[in-house]
Amino acid sequence: MLTANYQQLKDILSEGIPSKRIITNPLQLLAYGTDASFYRLIPKIVVQVHTEEEAIEVIKQTARLNIPVTYRAAGTSLSGQAISDSVLMVATHEWRKYTILDDDAMKIKLQPGITGARANIYLQPFGRKIGPDPASINAAMIGGIAANNASGMCCGTAQNSYKTIADIRIVLYDGTVLDTSDEQSKKDFVAKHPKIIAGIEELRDMIKADSVLEERIRHKFKIKNTTGYSINALVDYEDPFDIIKHLMIGSEGTLAFISDLTYHTVIDEKYKACALMIFETIELACQAVPLLRESPVSAVELLDRDSIRSVDNDPDAPDYFRTMPETACVLLVEIQANEKSDMDAKEAAIRKAVESIPTIQPYRFTSDPKEYSFNWKARKGLLSSVGGLRKTGTSCIIEDVAFPVPRLAEACIAIKQLFKKYEYHDAVLFGHALEGNLHLTFSQDFGTPSEVQRYADMMDELADIVVNKFDGSLKAEHGTGRNMAPYVEKEWGEAAYKIMVRIKDIFDPDKLINPGVIINENPKIHLENLKPLPAVDELVDKCMECGFCEPNCVAEGLTLSPRQRIVIAREISRLKVAGEDPARLKQMLHDAKYYSDETCATDGLCGLVCPVKIDTGKFIKEIRHQEASDTAKKVAGYIGSHMAGTTSMARGGLNFVHFVHSILGDTLMGGIASTMRALSFKTIPKWNKDMPKGARKIKDTIVNDGQPDKVVYFPSCINRSMGKSKGYEKDDVELTEKTKELLQRAGFTIIYPEGINDLCCGMAFSSKGLKEEGARKSKELEEALLKASEDGKYPVLFDMSPCFYTFHEAYENKNLKIYDPIEFMLDFVMPKLQVKHPREVVTVFPVCSVKKIGMETKLMELAKMCSKEVAFVQSNCCGFAGDRGFTYPELNKHGQRHLNEQIPSSCKDGYSTSRTCEIGMSEYSNINFKSIFYLIDEVTK
Repeated sequence: MLTANYQQLKDILSEGIPSKRIITNPLQLLAYGTDASFYRLIPKIVVQVHTEEEAIEVIKQTARLNIPVTYRAAGTSLSGQAISDSVLMVATHEWRKYTILDDDAMKIKLQPGITGARANIYLQPFGRKIGPDPASINAAMIGGIAANNASGMCCGTAQNSYKTIADIRIVLYDGTVLDTSDEQSKKDFVAKHPKIIAGIEELRDMIKADSVLEERIRHKFKIKNTTGYSINALVDYEDPFDIIKHLMIGSEGTLAFISDLTYHTVIDEKYKACALMIFETIELACQAVPLLRESPVSAVELLDRDSIRSVDNDPDAPDYFRTMPETACVLLVEIQANEKSDMDAKEAAIRKAVESIPTIQPYRFTSDPKEYSFNWKARKGLLSSVGGLRKTGTSCIIEDVAFPVPRLAEACIAIKQLFKKYEYHDAVLFGHALEGNLHLTFSQDFGTPSEVQRYADMMDELADIVVNKFDGSLKAEHGTGRNMAPYVEKEWGEAAYKIMVRIKDIFDPDKLINPGVIINENPKIHLENLKPLPAVDELVDKCMECGFCEPNCVAEGLTLSPRQRIVIAREISRLKVAGEDPARLKQMLHDAKYYSDETCATDGLCGLVCPVKIDTGKFIKEIRHQEASDTAKKVAGYIGSHMAGTTSMARGGLNFVHFVHSILGDTLMGGIASTMRALSFKTIPKWNKDMPKGARKIKDTIVNDGQPDKVVYFPSCINRSMGKSKGYEKDDVELTEKTKELLQRAGFTIIYPEGINDLCCGMAFSSKGLKEEGARKSKELEEALLKASEDGKYPVLFDMSPCFYTFHEAYENKNLKIYDPIEFMLDFVMPKLQVKHPREVVTVFPVCSVKKIGMETKLMELAKMCSKEVAFVQSNCCGFAGDRGFTYPELNKHGQRHLNEQIPSSCKDGYSTSRTCEIGMSEYSNINFKSIFYLIDEVTK
């Protein structure tokens, strides 16, 4: 129940913003109340704004009603700066417009909802990129990257947001918009807010009149520093608008809302290589850093022995990771250049620079994609990798400090001694050595007062070490947030801190914008609102809620992301154990059925980017398994034992629907089908115009006998049931027939497994949590394929990638040589066929199983053999998710919302390797999608 002022706000906002984007549902509020930090505040209202006009209205109305508001993008922040117990304004999905401002892409204008990685994709054709390169760049969005002045591995302080910002467009506390790229906007701002301009000029002049303070500020920013506000803007710039736009960098959403931002881009070097230099001790490694700093390196990352231990079980990790001395320290050194000859010269210079410092073993610079990728994956995923090793129920803490580089070794030793004193035995050190920037990662139990006090004492002593002993930075790139707010004055001193307070007063006179962040008078704020992490299931207990998974989740933005599903599961677990609020638990369980379970595609793509490999889809399937009734299991067993009859009924039903469709047409059929679905309370599956007619039953056992090359062909139960859709060419045949034609043309004898019409990979059952029947069907298929292939003598072709992946994960006898449709075509069919009539342009869509088996590159290679131009759809799961495109079509619609914009206007056909996914893609695009087998057959005839 909302209090009167919040209810009034909701009512006012509902006049211009759809109610579904003004969230007050307790489950969703909890989900959005989580960021990557170890703090939690639950907002009273979450508003998903899609336009600047909506953002202005939220800001105006919250100010009018004296209600605090916090601005949020991806929520990958680590210091508690993206959470609120009031109003949380989220600007993500519709904030993805960008403009490259010149022919050479020297500048790019970006909205706050674009991820850093996506911005770099836009710039890649120009050989440019944005300067900041945080480890979270695939998930972190521009709004947060700028608001936190995030830097990263290569950018240091020379290419961070502060140094590369060109212009900014912000919305202030009263709804005023300032665009620093627009002269008229600046003139209007001077007229409307002369006090802000006067206040900035007064602070600028005050600092310049105090030589000691001015020098202190300059000195502090010689190393990385994001503690407090970017008050270096007051000494670096004269013009108040230059000062304002640089003050916004690192302000953590406490001064204004960033509506868009223009970066000066930087060169993205063509050639890259890295090496792992292993030193006997951390002291020796740190001795090498100043020498490397003077050499042509692009990045130097420090990883202590414990950091390496956290990733040494990775299958791609080299053997020597597991045999290093306990005192060892690694420097990951990167070189980049646009010319190969320059790479060689840079490597020689680097070797010369550090030749006086011995390494444990010779080091080698590598550009090998696998080795290079692992080295950086190991570094970028360290936070979550370390977090994944922690004890269940504990939080993963990362502190982010910086020291003068000449004293880095001394500082490392001091930090190690601190960990030992407070018994943080799992603590690791890693970071950006060139900048003296160290990340301190360890696990912390906040479950008892004594543990909280241990953390408090350690933080106090850490602040003393960093500030008093080394005059370093308590925050170097992760933002002050709530975590370091009590220590800002300690680091900066009274005079500088008062300036920061004045800055907050100037831009937020009513203290309503992200209150409590950066400026906070509560000395214990870093010990309050600590996030509970109760045990749920071993599948997800290691999640530290970093949010790296979210860009890979099709349901994110519709219902919940993987991170948010785990948040909800943890709260349900906590409520069950505590027994404190039965009504809340009942409501959570009810709402979680739709938000967590029914709209999860269980595609597993989240696991690809999770540093600790959590596949939330497996967790959701486990929930489905636990909730499956005995009746559901019996029905599954019956269907599994009668697959021939089931597929026969499916063919008959599809043919009947197709017949009715052919008579009624698209519009009338769509209207009737929609009405029937509504009257059935959505129990009748959604119909769409691309629903296929039924396929023909497979009666063959062996086709084209007598050929020297043989293949066992397993047509999926989906393709045995579904035939052609309306958008197919008139002369097209169903996929099972097309596959037979193609294999015969390539000179194969085709062997069908015995009892083909009763076989299934098991996915139809396991995806619904009916894992016993799924496992039984997979085993049954394995035995049939072994027999048909003569114990693995002949290759086995699957005609759908999802079926191949399901079986690939389940089968045990590795004598079987099983092939995804893409790999089989590349390795066995294309060498036997000649491309005679390549297409001008086609679109291809890599379904999720293709991504999970690493077949995207091969799909592109195959498509390029068949077409002069290939549009490769950049997406995650399409959202059809087996049959959910029929039962929960909103998931498919959400997943395909950006499909059309990626299809060239001249393109008429799209291709993929999953029949149901193709149905969904055809519905939400202006072209027809079908199996890539059709394309291969067409261009080779």
